[in-house]
Amino acid sequence: MTASRRSHELWHREVSWLTGLLDILLREQEGGALARRFAEICDLATRLRREHTTQDQLRLRSLLQGSPLEELVGLARAFTLLFWLLNVCEQRHTARARHDGESGSLGELFARLARRGWLAENVEEALPSLQITIVLTAHPTQAMRWSIHEGLERLEGLLDRRSARDSGDVGEELLRELTVLWQSSVPRHRAPTPIDEVHHAIHTLEHVLVSAVPAVTKRLKDGFRAAFGRSPKTAVQPVQLGSWIGGDRDGNPFVTARVTTEALRLYRRASLAHYRRALLPLIRRYSMSEQRVPVSRALRESVNRDLDALPLLRERVEGRNPAELYRQKLNAVAVRLELALEETDAMEAPGSRGGYRDAAELASDLELIQASLAENRGTRLTEGAFETLREQVDTFGFRLVRLDVRQHRGKHRAARRELICPADGPLESLPLARQQAFLEELILAPEPLGAPESGLSMDALETLQTLEVLRDAPQRFDAHAVRDVVISDTESEVPVLELLVLARLAGLVERAPDGGLKSRIDIVPLFESIESLGRAPDSMERLYRSPAYRAQLEARGQRQQIMLGYSDSVKDGGYLAACVGLYDVQRELAQQADRFGVRLELFHGRGGTIARGGGPTHRAILAQPPGTVRGQIKLTEQGEVIASKYGSISSAVHHLEQAVSATLEATLASPRRPASRAWREIAARLAERSRAAFRGLVYETPEFGDVFYALTPIQEIETLRIGSRPARRVASRRIEDLRAIPWTFAWNQCRVLLPSWYGAGSAFRELLSSKHERQEVLATLRTMYRRWPFFRTVIDNLSQVLAKTDMRIATSYAELARGVPGGREIFARIEQEFSDTVRAVLEVTGEDWLLQ
Repeated sequence: MTASRRSHELWHREVSWLTGLLDILLREQEGGALARRFAEICDLATRLRREHTTQDQLRLRSLLQGSPLEELVGLARAFTLLFWLLNVCEQRHTARARHDGESGSLGELFARLARRGWLAENVEEALPSLQITIVLTAHPTQAMRWSIHEGLERLEGLLDRRSARDSGDVGEELLRELTVLWQSSVPRHRAPTPIDEVHHAIHTLEHVLVSAVPAVTKRLKDGFRAAFGRSPKTAVQPVQLGSWIGGDRDGNPFVTARVTTEALRLYRRASLAHYRRALLPLIRRYSMSEQRVPVSRALRESVNRDLDALPLLRERVEGRNPAELYRQKLNAVAVRLELALEETDAMEAPGSRGGYRDAAELASDLELIQASLAENRGTRLTEGAFETLREQVDTFGFRLVRLDVRQHRGKHRAARRELICPADGPLESLPLARQQAFLEELILAPEPLGAPESGLSMDALETLQTLEVLRDAPQRFDAHAVRDVVISDTESEVPVLELLVLARLAGLVERAPDGGLKSRIDIVPLFESIESLGRAPDSMERLYRSPAYRAQLEARGQRQQIMLGYSDSVKDGGYLAACVGLYDVQRELAQQADRFGVRLELFHGRGGTIARGGGPTHRAILAQPPGTVRGQIKLTEQGEVIASKYGSISSAVHHLEQAVSATLEATLASPRRPASRAWREIAARLAERSRAAFRGLVYETPEFGDVFYALTPIQEIETLRIGSRPARRVASRRIEDLRAIPWTFAWNQCRVLLPSWYGAGSAFRELLSSKHERQEVLATLRTMYRRWPFFRTVIDNLSQVLAKTDMRIATSYAELARGVPGGREIFARIEQEFSDTVRAVLEVTGEDWLLQ
């Protein structure tokens, strides 16, 4: 039996066993009537999925319509619990499948490169600059309460015991866990605060990612050694972690300067506490005595200094074996970490009580221990847990993550307007060149600008205070606690220069003695809409030519990060148009940066669903335009994706390794042959027609908004307490003002998934409309699908979302909009477009059914 078949059978047995336990639970908790009704509905629904019949559909509808509300609530809870259990089984099945195949792993990549004749030196050249940054965000896409999530983790642990044949009475223990889940309240009683979200992020960081990141580094080194016969000679640190949680204030009035300060404190505190815990087993284990093996002179002198400076250390080691200097030094490290924790809790200056001022001091002490061990026959003792601790300190510092701060350009503009305005009228009323010249003059002013101390609105004061928090963060928290400030909805170069002016006011950017600038931050424009993406190269061209911004770039090592918005570009122009627009702009931005001698890092604002830029990360990275990755890529991970990808160490290691492997492969493969001009022209035609169809329905059909509100559960979704951020930036029923996440969720709930595919069918239908050229065009599309990774990824993602779409279920939702003007006509257009899109995807892939 194949490993795949074995895994599938185990999955089937686990599902059957758990559904049997669920039946026992329902009978115990609610009685036989609900259990029987639940089983009957399950059977009918299963038959309908396998083979739809009108008779079964009517029977199912009759059952549900004839049930009292109390029973419907019980059934909803039962199905909720069933789907949780199915998800647990599916995740376990996926984990087993990962173990059965090495595709996408670093070891597989290095072995493949070696077979193709790559030399170790050539591959090694790419390793020092290899860096993928994963940014955790608090976007409200994780509906599950944290206590429910922990209950399911305990349940999965019991399944592990059962599969390991260490079952004991696992069935009874599982029933106890199921009882807790059944009797728990599923909805949140209050929305989480931004600080709640920080604590949730820290839980994932402490329990999973601090272990997973060094494990990925080890896999890289092991894979390189296995393929090339030696370890890499250069230092390698391929994964960095970032966070928006506690720093993303775009449309979230609850994220303030005070919240960001507390978030930075909590991240620092968590890192210190983790290192303190990691020391305990080393202190217990390292009982080596100087009477048996000498220590270095530097270590002995260091311990003596510690004993003089740290009274708590003298109390802790007094009367114990004085020859155990490694143990004494590790105790000194622990004491200094404890003092650093006290300083952090009291918000006192680092080092004021004798704690470590920064991670470099801790790293220095660990290097001292390592050097002494290496000199005195203890090299093996520097490996394992000690080596992991050292790597964690180097990777995470005293911050765990690098916090990004994001704000909408309108907030910066309003603050600048209060602080500084040209004498000849509002800045926005002036020509673009005049706006730029005015702002450049302020940025390069020889004297500090200075902000007024009073008379500011709360918003302007908040903007300045946030920048002041960033100014002080390196001294208060960690040298790399904050690097990037993201400007959402950037539409030109002006918002970037406005933020640079505000940064000068706050002291984040200063005039250098040589006439240039000293800057503590990287400014990251976020281009989101299709139009702003199209203008991005022109906006960046003017920035690169700006004397003031060139000074900012020189201060930051000629490094420029640009963020690309997936969710809002899809919401603006539909999936196909957004994909093509994002692809094209990346090519242009990379070529442009080369001309100006700028090191470009692209930041991809991807969500979990296809409509928000989601999909398999490994394939998405390999599908990037040739020459745009270059060893570095930055990606957001949001909500439910964090729970699914990084819920366990093994899962996190897999996903991070896949991302690192794809980034390295995309880097080494460049410059691979780019898509031909003819292919890009076809893609552009598809994008243009797709966008016209999407906007024609969503933004140019007057009745669409009312139909959307009637057909989807958007109003219910807007009241859910699943995130600290409101669903809208402003109070309005306009589609334009609705955030991408609730917009996407609403369509997913009614199984239409409209943002993920609408418009594609019209685009392909028009392209293939000519009878004389149809076969030739179709042959070209099929070649593009086989040979162009970008186009293949786009089509495969379409296949996935079309397979998830269920127009029969959607039809039931459409009945809610039957009485709304335009309701029937709009849903008929949706059905036709779905049919056209399915037909087009099958023609391009050459398959008989979706996901064949």
